[in-house]
Amino acid sequence: MKKIIITGGAGFIGSSLVQALLEKDVENLLIIDDLSTGSESNISSFLNDKRIEFINSKIEDIENLDSLFSSYDFCYHLAAGVGVQYIMDNLSDSLLTNILATHKVFEACQATNIPVLLTSTSEVYGVAEDDIWTEETKSLIGPTTKLRWSYAASKMIDEFIALSLYEEGKISPIIVRLFNIIGPNQLSKYGMVVPKFIEAALKDEDILIHGDGSQSRSFTWVEDVVNYLIKLAEIKAYGEIFNIGQTEEITIKDLAELVIFKTNSNSKIIYKSHEDVFGKAFEDPKRRTPGIDKIIEFTGMKPTKNIEFMVENIVDSKKNKK
Repeated sequence: MKKIIITGGAGFIGSSLVQALLEKDVENLLIIDDLSTGSESNISSFLNDKRIEFINSKIEDIENLDSLFSSYDFCYHLAAGVGVQYIMDNLSDSLLTNILATHKVFEACQATNIPVLLTSTSEVYGVAEDDIWTEETKSLIGPTTKLRWSYAASKMIDEFIALSLYEEGKISPIIVRLFNIIGPNQLSKYGMVVPKFIEAALKDEDILIHGDGSQSRSFTWVEDVVNYLIKLAEIKAYGEIFNIGQTEEITIKDLAELVIFKTNSNSKIIYKSHEDVFGKAFEDPKRRTPGIDKIIEFTGMKPTKNIEFMVENIVDSKKNKK
């Protein structure tokens, strides 16, 4: 792959992918991002590179997308709403972006015969009751009155469209479901829990936990994710779905305590119910732990970083930006 498109390339994961691909000597790199959740500062150091073209636009607003895609040979489709807070504050816009923009990308990929990697989400599992969520775990979401699940439903539609087009021989998709990705450049303002906790701790401010803190999550280092995205494209794992995540779990309460310890902070932990924060349209999974045997089998790669390393690295990064 020498000529690559990245939608959402100014976002947290997208900009990390841009950097990694530039280091692999790509010939051309097209970044499409409307900067609704991404930031031009994430890619500003790359924009002088002659190999890069940046289009600041919603995908839905770009005319002649087929023509634009025609000179490229692979598309990473990362553009989507991100973060629980952002999704809950922008429900209808997030749904339209996830469905309409993705459909438009698929149409352009079909017309130009280029493969596409779609970033989906662990949200599609809802509150599935399996101890470990594999790619075949049955989803348990809804009801529609709990609007939080609209994001999951939109991503499931994206996956269904991708797989149906693949079965019809019209596109070559790879689907990845991302589980709680973190790293130094991640913003806290969209409800991302690790940077939010760390920023509060560095200011000795209260750390707010939604719920009782017993819910557990697993966190994955962004560089590991980027390496997986590149490898899956290289091995042409078309028509497949992969979890990308880490199997090491930590409760949100323990995460807050770890952050306080690593920052030597005087912060206090306080608790609020999900209903108080997000209203009655919200539900939250008690656990969210991926099975990653499939992606390890296909790529030969395992996640490389544990939660202590990740927290320490993000803390150091935020201290250095002060």
